[in-house]
Amino acid sequence: MSLSIKLVFILVTIFMMWGCGGDSSNTNSRVLSVTNVPNVKIVDWKNYSQNVVALSGRVTYDLVPTSKNGIGLDYKAIIKEPCKWVEVLVLHEDGNVLGRTFTDENGTYHFNTIPSSTNVQIQVRANMLRDGSPAWKVEVLDNTNNNALYAMQGDLASTGESNSTHDLHAESGWAKHGFGYTSSRTAAPFAILDTIHSAMKTVLSAEENASFSPLKIFWSIKNKRTSDGNLKEGHIGTSYYQNRELYILGDENTDTDEYDNHVIAHEWGHFYEDTFSRSDSIGGNHNIGDSLDIRLAFSEGWGNAFSAMALDDPIYVDTGSSRQSKDMRMDIEESVTSNPGWFSEASIQHILYDIYDSVNDSADTVSLGFSPIHQVLTHAQKNTPAFTSIFPFILGIQALKPEFSEQIDGLVGSENISKIEDIWGTGNSNNPYNIFDVNKINTFFFDYTKGHGNKLGNHRYYRFTITNAGLYKISVNKLNGGGGTDPDFVLYSSHPSLDYLYEGKQYLVDKEEQTRDLKAGQYILDINDAQEKVGAQFTLYITRQ
Repeated sequence: MSLSIKLVFILVTIFMMWGCGGDSSNTNSRVLSVTNVPNVKIVDWKNYSQNVVALSGRVTYDLVPTSKNGIGLDYKAIIKEPCKWVEVLVLHEDGNVLGRTFTDENGTYHFNTIPSSTNVQIQVRANMLRDGSPAWKVEVLDNTNNNALYAMQGDLASTGESNSTHDLHAESGWAKHGFGYTSSRTAAPFAILDTIHSAMKTVLSAEENASFSPLKIFWSIKNKRTSDGNLKEGHIGTSYYQNRELYILGDENTDTDEYDNHVIAHEWGHFYEDTFSRSDSIGGNHNIGDSLDIRLAFSEGWGNAFSAMALDDPIYVDTGSSRQSKDMRMDIEESVTSNPGWFSEASIQHILYDIYDSVNDSADTVSLGFSPIHQVLTHAQKNTPAFTSIFPFILGIQALKPEFSEQIDGLVGSENISKIEDIWGTGNSNNPYNIFDVNKINTFFFDYTKGHGNKLGNHRYYRFTITNAGLYKISVNKLNGGGGTDPDFVLYSSHPSLDYLYEGKQYLVDKEEQTRDLKAGQYILDINDAQEKVGAQFTLYITRQ
């Protein structure tokens, strides 16, 4: 008997086709989703039959690659790829689960004891789950359909009296004539999972028993660049990571990211920062040529570099436009030709990737692989008393691999960054850190020459030391400049590692004050003007009460 496949959401709103039975069969599928996913409880097969058969098969999906000539996705060159580590269920017609397993690296699954001559369906869920060590849980959900889990499911069919093979395939849904999607985009959730699989394997290469925090990935054909915040309607703005959730664009003819694996791996890189390491990034819009806040520059440079590491491909591609026929490309391995420095995400990505990769060229004479990078990010960078940046990262790598210190200095120097002597980047031009003496007054102003918001110089960091514990008043006041300034500051403890203490955000008062009980030790103030008044001059003073 031939099989047909459908993609479901776990709700049991099925829009698919598939079947099972016979000695061998191949199937295609459409998307389906499932809400209210029940806990998987396997029932005894003897409830249905005294005889058993084996069911096995291979699960694959359509991977749409990018074109070789820079014109977006190439739907004429679709590749059949295995669905790795995904959950497979055998469902009885009454809804009970008769078997559960996961595909292997080749996308194959196998069930040994399934009741014979019994009507079943096979369901493949867009879910990677593993308990123990290593461990992970990754789900692809539809934020526009009650957070339904995507799945691929077959029609009801008898298991027969002999073992059988059933290969399930998730199609892209692209029309054969090449003008658009004409059927369910079943392959998309599995394409996303495959990129996540590559990202996790990269980490496992350095820490074989790594335990990954649960991750929810929200993708929908309705996810678009509009950003009014209504996630249920798909108005996500862009693909992004936040709070252990990824949101991925899927809006046809504008911007779809399910096949933009560098974009997905980049966002997963932020998940890695959040759960394995630490990121102090303030977020916001950014471009490759921008002079960025030091925290943002490192985080975005890391995301780009990690995508190249995880995919073993330094050419970052982001497709979009009508029929996904245009793209933006950049070579992560290339050195920056303009505006290099510690404040450039392009400089950061180049340094990080060159430390990792096995190709030596120009100033790149280092090939360390992922393990030392992982070691530094999960220890020295995670626990640094400074903000996360290229400064503590490079010092961590050099401490771990001192025999490569000179080569690393050369690589860093090629991006117009002075030799890194400490975690504060002392000696580097445009250094954002300022040392402040308690009981003295410091005067400074903002000029916004690099742009607004998260750009270089728009946040000033002041390091100070409390010698005697007690109550201290922190005051930031407007000295002159345009009216309606709004000085804000965030206070961090910097001993032994960075720790958030307080955020002051009074609105339009031309000053910000707060009295805090401070222990002896080091602290950092991050000060900015929320109104971004050009020429506004502030004074900072900290006095013991």
